[in-house]
Amino acid sequence: MESESGAPRPPCRVKYIAAVAVAVTVAMTAVIAVTVDAPGRISRALSGTSLEDLFSSPRLDSELDVVRAQLGGLPIRRMDVTSNLISVEAVAADGLLHLYWVRDGEVEDMDSITDLHAGETAFAAADLSGPRIRAVVSDVRSLGKPGEIELVSYIFRPRHPLSVAVWIRHDPVSSVLHFDPRGGSTVVREESIETDEHTSSFGGCWC
Repeated sequence: MESESGAPRPPCRVKYIAAVAVAVTVAMTAVIAVTVDAPGRISRALSGTSLEDLFSSPRLDSELDVVRAQLGGLPIRRMDVTSNLISVEAVAADGLLHLYWVRDGEVEDMDSITDLHAGETAFAAADLSGPRIRAVVSDVRSLGKPGEIELVSYIFRPRHPLSVAVWIRHDPVSSVLHFDPRGGSTVVREESIETDEHTSSFGGCWC
């Protein structure tokens, strides 16, 4: 008996083609997302962790607690907070400058080099402040400068005191704004650096 319920049902072949088209679209979307997404963001999304950049996130405090607990006795030359991890350059007991990565509560010793800056002033993990880092990020965003924040650093520069520096990425000329680590919204110093698509936090970096 013929159906009397209206339009004819589409053949199976049409349904198959539609399903394939949907699958291809989903796959292409995933590839694009992996290509353009910042490092670590997709893995954090899959793990249920907030997509907020580490230098803006409340979870920064717990990561800094790890730095204080495991690297608190070492002279620190520089500390960078990127979108998804903390990078610390510190002089270890062997007298060498070690690079440590701190992520998700774990510390990894990445490398060591001869300390070429033995006379350089260092600071301690006790000087680090999560609220201060988030405050300077908020201050920078309120300035309305073009570009994205690449990282926030605690760093000494020759003939300058310790500062909290914010790298604002805006190719071909990016900006680094320095703030007093003790507080305040005033930019105490500004640098301009040439950057391009090959410049990153850990390669060809501002340093």
